[in-house]
Amino acid sequence: MRIIILSTKHNPLTFPIFLEFVELRTKVASVFPMLIGFLWAFYHYNAFNTLNTVLFILSVISFDMCTTAINNTMDYKKALDTDYKERDNVIGANKLNFQQMVQIILGLLSFSILLSLILVWRTDIILLPIGILCFLIGIFYTFGPIPLSRLPLGELFSGVTMGFGIFFLAIFIQKPNLLVASHLSENFYQINIAWFELIKTVFLSLPFICLIANIMLANNLCDYEQDVKNGRFTLVHYIGKTRGITLYSILNLTPWILWSIYPLAGLLPKWVWTGLLLIKLNLTFLKEFRQKQVKRLTFTCAIKSFVLFSALYLLTLVLATVTG
Repeated sequence: MRIIILSTKHNPLTFPIFLEFVELRTKVASVFPMLIGFLWAFYHYNAFNTLNTVLFILSVISFDMCTTAINNTMDYKKALDTDYKERDNVIGANKLNFQQMVQIILGLLSFSILLSLILVWRTDIILLPIGILCFLIGIFYTFGPIPLSRLPLGELFSGVTMGFGIFFLAIFIQKPNLLVASHLSENFYQINIAWFELIKTVFLSLPFICLIANIMLANNLCDYEQDVKNGRFTLVHYIGKTRGITLYSILNLTPWILWSIYPLAGLLPKWVWTGLLLIKLNLTFLKEFRQKQVKRLTFTCAIKSFVLFSALYLLTLVLATVTG
């Protein structure tokens, strides 16, 4: 009697496939809030710390790549649809070594944690619990028995964590006592919060919260049928595609309404109202997505809307800083 041992052959991980695995092209969702946070700190507070900024950029991008890698790995492991698992998922389609993918995730996570701990040492201990919370949300967004992304909470957590969290931290690491500071004495641990500045920061981050949540919502609208096959019941499953498209439209237009309010609140110069002319281009992207929710055809509309508004925000702060 002969025993036949079947071996699974894995393809080598090339650099282009690695970039696909971590989806580097999608990192604009974290890069724009970060860059605009840096610019706001310099424009409004005249604060900029070069080393902290470099450490923060490397930490955020490596952790963002880590969470995306976790998402692709968990999607592969938990997939119920064989066609998706072997043809659409980056691990199955390229016949990659699953254990090697896990090692990459651990490497990216360790690197990000190390840099974050250095930032805690260089800024304020209050960054430690804030950072831990952000890491936990990012990891359990796609990891665990019931990932956040498989619940009707994905849009909320992605929008708040990346839209507000990254923007806030980009300002905080420049000069911690601008927003939140702590002091440890013999008997007390005191936290001081600059409430007005913190509220202002939340208000300025609202466009990113809306648009990043919308990227997640657009993804779930496009993948609704596929998600149901794989046992993923996102927000779209509970509110339906029609209400989902309505919510997408509201989140898409809210940043432009906020943009018209910022000069009235004294946060930005009045000449930024000229940027509202770009809403016509945004409406083109919105109309295209409302007509058809197909991943390979219209999902990029959500990305385009995000990049358009973020680029306007970025350019505005650059000009406002230069012109004084």
